[in-house]
Amino acid sequence: MSAKFSFRLDPVLGHRERIERERAADHARALADQLSAQRMHDEIVEKRDVLRQRLVSEHAHFDAETLRATYTHLDYLDRALVASQQRVDARIAQTERARLQLVGAAKDRKVLETLKDRRREAYQLDAALADQRELDDQNARLFERAHPFEGLPS
Repeated sequence: MSAKFSFRLDPVLGHRERIERERAADHARALADQLSAQRMHDEIVEKRDVLRQRLVSEHAHFDAETLRATYTHLDYLDRALVASQQRVDARIAQTERARLQLVGAAKDRKVLETLKDRRREAYQLDAALADQRELDDQNARLFERAHPFEGLPS
């Protein structure tokens, strides 16, 4: 049998593969945004911690205006941390949504790939059986030509 295997749903499979690639790109962008937001949050934490340590260690050397400005800036950093953490949390949720969409797209593609594999296996089995039947027929004809009277009743 010389016919080639053809999967009727190949265009659908190609479409699902494209969707999966798009979802993977969306997830990568969401993850990059999340990591960027986390870095900015970590920078604010670092600034706040350094300023607090400096305030503790050099408190006696600051004048009243410097102390007031330092405490005001610490309050600002604390508020910035709350806002920054909210951004991080929002990015984490966005990344999770993108991950779930990617998993769904991968499952959709995998279902079609599994169906294609099973249909290919069934096609190959049918082709092998057809080839075997053809060989059996050829062998029977060859035998009949080589031994024309052996199968006849006496």
